[in-house]
Amino acid sequence: MRARSSLLRRSFGYVSSVVAVPPALAPRLVRLARHGYPDRLLMRWRQVVVLYLVLAALAGEYWFVERRREPRGVAEVAAPPPFLRLDPATLREIRLVRGGRTVITRREGEGWTIVEPAGAPIAPDLIAAFTNALADATEIARVGGADPDPHVYGLDDQAARVEVIPASGDPIEITIGGTNPTGTAVYARRRGTPDVVLIGRNVRYYEDLIFQAVSADRVPATEAGAPIGG
Repeated sequence: MRARSSLLRRSFGYVSSVVAVPPALAPRLVRLARHGYPDRLLMRWRQVVVLYLVLAALAGEYWFVERRREPRGVAEVAAPPPFLRLDPATLREIRLVRGGRTVITRREGEGWTIVEPAGAPIAPDLIAAFTNALADATEIARVGGADPDPHVYGLDDQAARVEVIPASGDPIEITIGGTNPTGTAVYARRRGTPDVVLIGRNVRYYEDLIFQAVSADRVPATEAGAPIGG
């Protein structure tokens, strides 16, 4: 019994210094001590501590090195340049010509007034939307090379011509041609430059609405849905 007590004190000194070992547990503790249980437990805790240290080192490397490392080969995509540098608030007059028809509108105060054709049912907000579309249009791409054929891009006599007159400065004239093969953009060209540029289709959308309003105003009553023959 004295040998067991000395063995217990040597293997579990911290236990005997705090509490007394019950007699029923003494044989079991002796078996654990003989098989080196305290040493195994200490080795496991050491392995756990080492693993935590390795994980902490990897996390620190990721945070301080990998996250701050800029990706290589990734170039920033520049925003497309504006087709026209316009401020809709500074425009004084807009002239549109297409298919032998002319629309002239002037700014009065905060809105637009239709000058020609007189009395045409064109909403001032529609003119404002058209000017905003012109100001927001960007150069999606330049096509056609140095000497483009205007007929290929619909920039012939049938194209729409727009003259933008600001309150100060020179007027700006552009030609709006046909749509691209996918129908997502239109070809346009500014007077004085040979470049053919693809711009968004919003400009064509509001242009069509303006001329549709003019066409509806000129349709005879019998073609506008009125009954024929009384």
